[in-house]
Amino acid sequence: MNILLPLLTGLSILLIFIYFLYSSLILLLPTYENTEKKAEYLEKEDLTYLFLIPCLNEELVIRKTVQSILSLKYENKMIVVIDDDSTDNTVSLVKGLGIPNVRVIERKKPQAQLGKGESLNDAYGKICRAVKRMHLDPNKIILTVIDGDGRPSANFLEEATHCFRDPRIGAAQARVRITNRSKMLPMLQDIEFYSTVAAIQNSREYTESVGLGGNGQFTRLSALQELGKTPWSKCLLEDFDLGLSILLKGWKSKYLGKAIVHQQGLTSIKRFIRQRTRWVQGNIQSMARLREITKSQKLNGTSKLDIYYFLAQPWINLLGSLIMVISWLMIVIFFKAINWQQGIDTSMENSIAMLIIVSLIFGPGFVWCMYYYGQSKREENATSFFRALLAGLCMPIYNLLTIPSIWLAFWKQARRKDGWAKTERIAE
Repeated sequence: MNILLPLLTGLSILLIFIYFLYSSLILLLPTYENTEKKAEYLEKEDLTYLFLIPCLNEELVIRKTVQSILSLKYENKMIVVIDDDSTDNTVSLVKGLGIPNVRVIERKKPQAQLGKGESLNDAYGKICRAVKRMHLDPNKIILTVIDGDGRPSANFLEEATHCFRDPRIGAAQARVRITNRSKMLPMLQDIEFYSTVAAIQNSREYTESVGLGGNGQFTRLSALQELGKTPWSKCLLEDFDLGLSILLKGWKSKYLGKAIVHQQGLTSIKRFIRQRTRWVQGNIQSMARLREITKSQKLNGTSKLDIYYFLAQPWINLLGSLIMVISWLMIVIFFKAINWQQGIDTSMENSIAMLIIVSLIFGPGFVWCMYYYGQSKREENATSFFRALLAGLCMPIYNLLTIPSIWLAFWKQARRKDGWAKTERIAE
Protein backbone atom coordinates (compact mmCIF):
# COMPACT_ATOMS: atom_id res chain seq x y z
CA MET A 1 0.00 0.00 0.00
CA ASN A 2 2.90 2.36 0.81
CA ILE A 3 4.28 1.87 -2.73
CA LEU A 4 0.90 1.81 -4.48
CA LEU A 5 -0.26 5.18 -3.15
CA PRO A 6 2.69 7.26 -4.51
CA LEU A 7 2.52 5.36 -7.84
CA LEU A 8 -1.20 6.04 -8.29
CA THR A 9 -0.75 9.62 -7.18
CA GLY A 10 2.02 10.17 -9.73
CA LEU A 11 0.03 8.61 -12.57
CA SER A 12 -3.07 10.60 -11.61
CA ILE A 13 -1.13 13.87 -11.55
CA LEU A 14 0.40 13.07 -14.96
CA LEU A 15 -2.99 12.26 -16.57
CA ILE A 16 -4.65 15.30 -14.99
CA PHE A 17 -1.77 17.53 -16.11
CA ILE A 18 -2.10 16.28 -19.72
CA TYR A 19 -5.88 16.79 -19.64
CA PHE A 20 -5.68 20.31 -18.21
CA LEU A 21 -2.90 21.31 -20.60
CA TYR A 22 -4.87 20.01 -23.60
CA SER A 23 -8.16 21.56 -22.44
CA SER A 24 -6.54 24.91 -21.73
CA LEU A 25 -4.90 24.95 -25.14
CA ILE A 26 -8.06 24.23 -27.13
CA LEU A 27 -10.14 26.68 -25.05
CA LEU A 28 -7.67 29.51 -25.59
CA LEU A 29 -7.40 28.99 -29.34
CA PRO A 30 -9.42 31.55 -31.33
CA THR A 31 -11.86 30.38 -33.99
CA TYR A 32 -9.78 29.22 -36.93
CA GLU A 33 -9.69 31.56 -39.90
CA ASN A 34 -8.24 30.25 -43.14
CA THR A 35 -5.48 32.63 -44.26
CA GLU A 36 -4.05 30.40 -46.99
CA LYS A 37 -3.91 31.63 -50.54
CA LYS A 38 -7.05 30.20 -52.13
CA ALA A 39 -7.00 27.92 -55.11
CA GLU A 40 -9.19 28.82 -58.04
CA TYR A 41 -12.78 28.45 -56.84
CA LEU A 42 -15.48 26.41 -58.46
CA GLU A 43 -18.74 28.14 -59.23
CA LYS A 44 -21.39 27.86 -56.51
CA GLU A 45 -24.04 26.54 -58.85
CA ASP A 46 -21.78 23.73 -60.09
CA LEU A 47 -21.94 21.80 -56.82
CA THR A 48 -24.56 19.08 -56.40
CA TYR A 49 -25.41 17.67 -52.96
CA LEU A 50 -26.52 14.06 -52.62
CA PHE A 51 -27.93 13.48 -49.13
CA LEU A 52 -27.49 9.89 -47.97
CA ILE A 53 -29.74 8.83 -45.08
CA PRO A 54 -28.98 5.31 -43.78
CA CYS A 55 -32.17 3.98 -42.19
CA LEU A 56 -33.14 1.08 -39.99
CA ASN A 57 -36.60 1.41 -38.43
CA GLU A 58 -36.75 5.22 -38.55
CA GLU A 59 -40.53 5.69 -38.91
CA LEU A 60 -40.63 7.98 -35.85
CA VAL A 61 -38.28 10.57 -37.36
CA ILE A 62 -37.69 10.05 -41.10
CA ARG A 63 -40.50 12.24 -42.45
CA LYS A 64 -39.27 15.38 -40.66
CA THR A 65 -35.68 14.62 -41.64
CA VAL A 66 -36.54 14.47 -45.34
CA GLN A 67 -38.72 17.59 -45.12
CA SER A 68 -36.01 19.55 -43.31
CA ILE A 69 -33.51 18.76 -46.08
CA LEU A 70 -35.98 19.66 -48.82
CA SER A 71 -36.60 23.02 -47.14
CA LEU A 72 -32.95 24.06 -47.59
CA LYS A 73 -32.65 26.86 -50.13
CA TYR A 74 -30.43 25.18 -52.70
CA GLU A 75 -31.51 23.87 -56.08
CA ASN A 76 -29.00 21.13 -56.89
CA LYS A 77 -29.75 18.59 -54.19
CA MET A 78 -31.16 15.10 -54.02
CA ILE A 79 -32.02 12.71 -51.17
CA VAL A 80 -31.19 9.01 -51.18
CA VAL A 81 -32.78 7.04 -48.33
CA ILE A 82 -30.88 3.76 -47.81
CA ASP A 83 -33.21 1.38 -46.04
CA ASP A 84 -31.44 -1.49 -44.28
CA ASP A 85 -34.35 -3.97 -44.26
CA SER A 86 -36.52 -2.03 -41.82
CA THR A 87 -39.42 -3.89 -40.22
CA ASP A 88 -41.50 -0.74 -39.63
CA ASN A 89 -43.07 1.81 -42.01
CA THR A 90 -39.88 3.69 -42.93
CA VAL A 91 -40.02 2.85 -46.64
CA SER A 92 -43.74 3.43 -47.09
CA LEU A 93 -43.51 6.82 -45.32
CA VAL A 94 -40.74 8.01 -47.63
CA LYS A 95 -42.38 6.68 -50.78
CA GLY A 96 -45.68 8.20 -49.68
CA LEU A 97 -44.14 11.67 -49.92
CA GLY A 98 -44.15 11.27 -53.71
CA ILE A 99 -41.25 13.68 -54.29
CA PRO A 100 -39.17 13.12 -57.49
CA ASN A 101 -35.76 14.00 -56.02
CA VAL A 102 -36.17 11.63 -53.06
CA ARG A 103 -35.11 8.07 -53.93
CA VAL A 104 -35.13 4.89 -51.83
CA ILE A 105 -32.57 2.08 -51.97
CA GLU A 106 -34.04 -1.03 -50.36
CA ARG A 107 -31.49 -3.48 -48.97
CA LYS A 108 -32.51 -6.96 -47.83
CA LYS A 109 -30.89 -9.57 -45.63
CA PRO A 110 -28.42 -11.24 -45.69
CA GLN A 111 -26.73 -8.22 -47.34
CA ALA A 112 -28.57 -5.79 -45.03
CA GLN A 113 -28.01 -4.87 -41.37
CA LEU A 114 -24.24 -5.33 -41.55
CA GLY A 115 -23.44 -1.83 -40.34
CA LYS A 116 -23.76 1.75 -41.47
CA GLY A 117 -20.61 1.59 -43.59
CA GLU A 118 -21.95 -1.29 -45.68
CA SER A 119 -25.16 0.64 -46.41
CA LEU A 120 -23.23 3.72 -47.48
CA ASN A 121 -20.89 1.67 -49.69
CA ASP A 122 -23.91 0.15 -51.45
CA ALA A 123 -25.34 3.59 -52.24
CA TYR A 124 -21.89 4.91 -53.18
CA GLY A 125 -21.44 2.16 -55.80
CA LYS A 126 -24.79 2.96 -57.41
CA ILE A 127 -23.99 6.69 -57.42
CA CYS A 128 -20.59 6.12 -59.06
CA ARG A 129 -22.18 4.09 -61.85
CA ALA A 130 -24.85 6.74 -62.41
CA VAL A 131 -22.26 9.55 -62.46
CA LYS A 132 -20.18 7.70 -65.04
CA ARG A 133 -23.22 6.91 -67.17
CA MET A 134 -24.37 10.55 -67.11
CA HIS A 135 -20.83 11.93 -67.72
CA LEU A 136 -20.93 14.08 -64.56
CA ASP A 137 -17.88 15.60 -62.86
CA PRO A 138 -17.23 13.80 -59.51
CA ASN A 139 -15.31 16.88 -58.28
CA LYS A 140 -18.61 18.77 -58.21
CA ILE A 141 -20.67 16.15 -56.38
CA ILE A 142 -20.77 16.27 -52.57
CA LEU A 143 -22.10 13.26 -50.66
CA THR A 144 -23.73 14.37 -47.41
CA VAL A 145 -24.48 11.81 -44.71
CA ILE A 146 -27.40 12.64 -42.41
CA ASP A 147 -28.72 10.30 -39.72
CA GLY A 148 -32.40 9.33 -39.66
CA ASP A 149 -33.08 11.94 -36.97
CA GLY A 150 -30.86 14.67 -38.49
CA ARG A 151 -32.14 18.24 -38.91
CA PRO A 152 -29.77 20.57 -40.83
CA SER A 153 -29.74 24.28 -40.02
CA ALA A 154 -30.96 26.80 -42.60
CA ASN A 155 -27.38 27.79 -43.52
CA PHE A 156 -26.20 24.17 -43.81
CA LEU A 157 -25.53 24.12 -47.56
CA GLU A 158 -24.47 27.76 -47.67
CA GLU A 159 -21.58 27.00 -45.30
CA ALA A 160 -20.73 23.77 -47.12
CA THR A 161 -20.73 25.49 -50.53
CA HIS A 162 -18.36 28.19 -49.30
CA CYS A 163 -16.04 25.38 -48.18
CA PHE A 164 -16.25 23.02 -51.18
CA ARG A 165 -15.76 25.71 -53.78
CA ASP A 166 -12.10 25.16 -52.89
CA PRO A 167 -11.24 22.04 -54.94
CA ARG A 168 -8.57 20.99 -52.44
CA ILE A 169 -11.20 20.21 -49.80
CA GLY A 170 -12.10 16.51 -49.76
CA ALA A 171 -14.30 16.38 -46.66
CA ALA A 172 -15.97 18.51 -44.02
CA GLN A 173 -17.86 17.98 -40.78
CA ALA A 174 -20.81 20.04 -39.49
CA ARG A 175 -21.33 20.92 -35.83
CA VAL A 176 -23.75 18.77 -33.83
CA ARG A 177 -26.51 19.88 -31.44
CA ILE A 178 -28.91 17.82 -29.33
CA THR A 179 -32.61 18.61 -29.73
CA ASN A 180 -34.15 17.11 -26.58
CA ARG A 181 -31.78 18.89 -24.20
CA SER A 182 -34.52 19.83 -21.73
CA LYS A 183 -33.57 16.57 -19.94
CA MET A 184 -30.25 16.41 -18.12
CA LEU A 185 -28.63 13.40 -19.87
CA PRO A 186 -29.29 14.80 -23.38
CA MET A 187 -28.15 18.25 -22.17
CA LEU A 188 -24.82 16.81 -21.04
CA GLN A 189 -24.47 15.24 -24.49
CA ASP A 190 -25.21 18.65 -26.02
CA ILE A 191 -22.44 20.20 -23.91
CA GLU A 192 -20.10 17.48 -25.12
CA PHE A 193 -20.92 17.87 -28.83
CA TYR A 194 -21.66 21.59 -29.08
CA SER A 195 -18.80 22.79 -26.86
CA THR A 196 -16.13 20.18 -26.11
CA VAL A 197 -16.07 18.43 -29.50
CA ALA A 198 -16.43 21.77 -31.30
CA ALA A 199 -13.40 23.15 -29.45
CA ILE A 200 -11.40 20.02 -30.27
CA GLN A 201 -12.38 20.23 -33.96
CA ASN A 202 -11.41 23.92 -34.02
CA SER A 203 -7.97 22.96 -32.67
CA ARG A 204 -7.71 20.32 -35.39
CA GLU A 205 -8.10 23.04 -37.99
CA TYR A 206 -4.71 24.31 -36.79
CA THR A 207 -3.16 20.83 -36.95
CA GLU A 208 -4.89 19.96 -40.26
CA SER A 209 -6.42 16.82 -38.78
CA VAL A 210 -10.17 17.51 -38.64
CA GLY A 211 -12.10 14.29 -38.04
CA LEU A 212 -15.43 13.18 -39.51
CA GLY A 213 -18.51 12.23 -37.48
CA GLY A 214 -21.43 10.09 -38.51
CA ASN A 215 -24.00 12.89 -38.76
CA GLY A 216 -23.47 16.00 -40.90
CA GLN A 217 -20.58 14.46 -42.82
CA PHE A 218 -19.63 15.92 -46.25
CA THR A 219 -17.32 14.13 -48.71
CA ARG A 220 -16.36 15.02 -52.28
CA LEU A 221 -17.11 12.13 -54.63
CA SER A 222 -13.71 12.37 -56.35
CA ALA A 223 -11.98 12.04 -52.95
CA LEU A 224 -14.04 8.92 -52.17
CA GLN A 225 -13.20 7.41 -55.55
CA GLU A 226 -9.51 7.49 -54.65
CA LEU A 227 -10.33 5.07 -51.82
CA GLY A 228 -11.67 2.35 -54.11
CA LYS A 229 -15.00 0.53 -54.29
CA THR A 230 -15.68 0.53 -50.53
CA PRO A 231 -14.47 3.82 -48.98
CA TRP A 232 -16.38 3.16 -45.74
CA SER A 233 -14.63 0.39 -43.81
CA LYS A 234 -16.07 -2.24 -41.45
CA CYS A 235 -14.56 -0.39 -38.51
CA LEU A 236 -17.17 0.45 -35.83
CA LEU A 237 -15.90 4.04 -36.03
CA GLU A 238 -16.31 4.13 -39.79
CA ASP A 239 -16.72 7.92 -39.87
CA PHE A 240 -13.33 8.62 -38.26
CA ASP A 241 -11.74 5.88 -40.36
CA LEU A 242 -13.08 7.44 -43.56
CA GLY A 243 -11.84 10.90 -42.57
CA LEU A 244 -8.41 9.45 -41.84
CA SER A 245 -8.30 7.73 -45.25
CA ILE A 246 -9.12 11.02 -46.99
CA LEU A 247 -6.37 12.86 -45.07
CA LEU A 248 -3.86 10.11 -45.93
CA LYS A 249 -4.61 10.69 -49.64
CA GLY A 250 -3.56 14.33 -49.29
CA TRP A 251 -7.01 15.95 -49.29
CA LYS A 252 -7.89 18.66 -46.78
CA SER A 253 -10.74 18.34 -44.27
CA LYS A 254 -12.58 21.26 -42.68
CA TYR A 255 -14.83 21.85 -39.69
CA LEU A 256 -18.00 23.84 -40.35
CA GLY A 257 -18.67 25.38 -36.94
CA LYS A 258 -21.55 27.53 -38.20
CA ALA A 259 -23.38 24.71 -40.00
CA ILE A 260 -25.44 22.79 -37.45
CA VAL A 261 -27.04 19.37 -37.66
CA HIS A 262 -29.56 18.68 -34.90
CA GLN A 263 -30.08 15.16 -33.59
CA GLN A 264 -31.70 13.38 -30.68
CA GLY A 265 -29.79 12.69 -27.50
CA LEU A 266 -30.04 9.38 -25.66
CA THR A 267 -32.28 9.36 -22.59
CA SER A 268 -31.46 5.82 -21.45
CA ILE A 269 -28.24 5.17 -19.51
CA LYS A 270 -28.15 1.59 -20.84
CA ARG A 271 -28.36 2.77 -24.46
CA PHE A 272 -25.83 5.53 -23.78
CA ILE A 273 -23.30 2.98 -22.50
CA ARG A 274 -23.99 0.70 -25.46
CA GLN A 275 -23.43 3.56 -27.93
CA ARG A 276 -20.19 4.66 -26.28
CA THR A 277 -18.98 1.05 -26.15
CA ARG A 278 -19.28 0.90 -29.94
CA TRP A 279 -17.42 4.19 -30.32
CA VAL A 280 -14.57 3.13 -28.00
CA GLN A 281 -14.26 -0.26 -29.71
CA GLY A 282 -14.10 1.49 -33.08
CA ASN A 283 -11.35 3.70 -31.70
CA ILE A 284 -9.41 0.60 -30.60
CA GLN A 285 -9.86 -0.94 -34.06
CA SER A 286 -8.39 2.22 -35.64
CA MET A 287 -5.06 1.43 -33.99
CA ALA A 288 -4.50 -0.98 -36.89
CA ARG A 289 -3.72 2.07 -39.04
CA LEU A 290 -0.93 3.36 -36.80
CA ARG A 291 1.87 2.22 -39.09
CA GLU A 292 0.16 3.74 -42.13
CA ILE A 293 -0.13 7.07 -40.30
CA THR A 294 3.50 7.01 -39.19
CA LYS A 295 4.81 6.35 -42.71
CA SER A 296 2.51 8.87 -44.41
CA GLN A 297 4.15 11.63 -46.44
CA LYS A 298 0.85 13.51 -46.76
CA LEU A 299 0.39 14.26 -43.03
CA ASN A 300 2.61 16.77 -41.26
CA GLY A 301 4.10 16.21 -37.80
CA THR A 302 1.42 18.08 -35.85
CA SER A 303 -1.34 16.21 -37.71
CA LYS A 304 0.22 12.89 -36.74
CA LEU A 305 0.61 13.94 -33.09
CA ASP A 306 -3.07 14.91 -32.87
CA ILE A 307 -4.17 11.62 -34.47
CA TYR A 308 -1.85 9.66 -32.16
CA TYR A 309 -3.46 11.39 -29.17
CA PHE A 310 -6.93 10.48 -30.42
CA LEU A 311 -5.95 6.85 -31.00
CA ALA A 312 -4.45 6.68 -27.49
CA GLN A 313 -7.71 7.77 -25.83
CA PRO A 314 -9.09 4.28 -25.06
CA TRP A 315 -5.81 3.25 -23.42
CA ILE A 316 -5.50 6.51 -21.47
CA ASN A 317 -9.11 6.24 -20.34
CA LEU A 318 -8.66 2.58 -19.39
CA LEU A 319 -5.68 3.49 -17.22
CA GLY A 320 -7.58 6.45 -15.78
CA SER A 321 -10.61 4.31 -14.95
CA LEU A 322 -8.44 1.73 -13.17
CA ILE A 323 -6.77 4.46 -11.16
CA MET A 324 -10.19 5.90 -10.30
CA VAL A 325 -11.56 2.57 -9.08
CA ILE A 326 -8.47 1.84 -6.98
CA SER A 327 -8.53 5.40 -5.63
CA TRP A 328 -12.16 4.99 -4.52
CA LEU A 329 -11.23 1.72 -2.77
CA MET A 330 -8.39 3.47 -1.00
CA ILE A 331 -10.74 6.29 0.06
CA VAL A 332 -13.09 3.67 1.55
CA ILE A 333 -10.16 2.10 3.39
CA PHE A 334 -9.09 5.55 4.60
CA PHE A 335 -12.53 6.35 6.04
CA LYS A 336 -12.82 2.92 7.66
CA ALA A 337 -9.50 3.57 9.42
CA ILE A 338 -10.70 6.85 10.95
CA ASN A 339 -11.39 6.89 14.66
CA TRP A 340 -14.75 8.67 14.43
CA GLN A 341 -14.83 9.29 18.19
CA GLN A 342 -11.77 11.51 17.85
CA GLY A 343 -13.14 13.19 14.71
CA ILE A 344 -11.49 13.99 11.37
CA ASP A 345 -8.22 15.88 11.23
CA THR A 346 -9.15 19.36 9.98
CA SER A 347 -5.60 20.68 9.73
CA MET A 348 -4.65 23.17 7.03
CA GLU A 349 -2.91 20.44 5.02
CA ASN A 350 -5.99 18.18 5.02
CA SER A 351 -8.31 21.07 4.17
CA ILE A 352 -6.15 22.10 1.23
CA ALA A 353 -5.95 18.47 0.06
CA MET A 354 -9.74 18.14 0.24
CA LEU A 355 -10.18 21.40 -1.70
CA ILE A 356 -7.81 20.16 -4.41
CA ILE A 357 -9.69 16.84 -4.68
CA VAL A 358 -13.06 18.61 -5.00
CA SER A 359 -11.60 21.01 -7.60
CA LEU A 360 -10.22 18.13 -9.66
CA ILE A 361 -13.57 16.30 -9.53
CA PHE A 362 -15.83 19.24 -10.38
CA GLY A 363 -13.50 21.83 -11.94
CA PRO A 364 -13.25 20.54 -15.55
CA GLY A 365 -17.02 20.01 -15.79
CA PHE A 366 -17.78 23.51 -14.51
CA VAL A 367 -15.31 25.04 -16.98
CA TRP A 368 -16.94 23.31 -19.96
CA CYS A 369 -20.46 24.06 -18.74
CA MET A 370 -19.67 27.77 -18.34
CA TYR A 371 -18.06 27.76 -21.78
CA TYR A 372 -21.24 26.15 -23.13
CA TYR A 373 -23.40 28.73 -21.35
CA GLY A 374 -21.36 31.57 -22.85
CA GLN A 375 -21.72 30.13 -26.35
CA SER A 376 -25.44 29.44 -26.21
CA LYS A 377 -26.80 32.29 -24.07
CA ARG A 378 -27.54 34.48 -27.10
CA GLU A 379 -29.60 31.77 -28.79
CA GLU A 380 -33.33 31.27 -28.71
CA ASN A 381 -34.35 28.98 -25.79
CA ALA A 382 -30.90 29.43 -24.30
CA THR A 383 -29.82 27.42 -21.28
CA SER A 384 -30.12 29.34 -18.01
CA PHE A 385 -27.10 29.99 -15.81
CA PHE A 386 -28.66 27.85 -13.07
CA ARG A 387 -29.04 24.83 -15.40
CA ALA A 388 -25.46 25.26 -16.57
CA LEU A 389 -24.33 25.16 -12.92
CA LEU A 390 -26.47 22.08 -12.29
CA ALA A 391 -24.93 20.42 -15.35
CA GLY A 392 -21.49 21.18 -13.90
CA LEU A 393 -22.44 19.28 -10.74
CA CYS A 394 -23.72 16.35 -12.85
CA MET A 395 -20.72 16.23 -15.21
CA PRO A 396 -18.56 13.97 -12.97
CA ILE A 397 -21.39 11.41 -12.94
CA TYR A 398 -21.69 11.72 -16.73
CA ASN A 399 -17.95 11.03 -17.02
CA LEU A 400 -18.31 8.00 -14.72
CA LEU A 401 -20.87 6.56 -17.16
CA THR A 402 -18.12 6.19 -19.75
CA ILE A 403 -16.12 3.76 -17.57
CA PRO A 404 -18.34 0.70 -18.24
CA SER A 405 -18.19 1.44 -21.98
CA ILE A 406 -14.37 1.45 -21.89
CA TRP A 407 -14.17 -1.92 -20.17
CA LEU A 408 -16.92 -3.42 -22.33
CA ALA A 409 -15.19 -2.20 -25.50
CA PHE A 410 -11.89 -3.85 -24.58
CA TRP A 411 -13.73 -7.03 -23.56
CA LYS A 412 -15.66 -7.17 -26.85
CA GLN A 413 -12.55 -6.43 -28.89
CA ALA A 414 -10.61 -9.18 -27.07
CA ARG A 415 -13.43 -11.62 -27.89
CA ARG A 416 -13.65 -10.27 -31.47
CA LYS A 417 -17.28 -9.31 -31.10
CA ASP A 418 -18.00 -6.33 -33.30
CA GLY A 419 -21.74 -6.36 -33.87
CA TRP A 420 -23.44 -3.07 -34.78
CA ALA A 421 -25.88 -1.73 -32.18
CA LYS A 422 -28.24 0.84 -33.67
CA THR A 423 -29.12 3.98 -31.71
CA GLU A 424 -32.81 3.97 -30.84
CA ARG A 425 -35.09 6.90 -31.67
CA ILE A 426 -37.89 8.48 -29.64
CA ALA A 427 -41.15 9.96 -30.92
CA GLU A 428 -41.01 13.72 -31.45
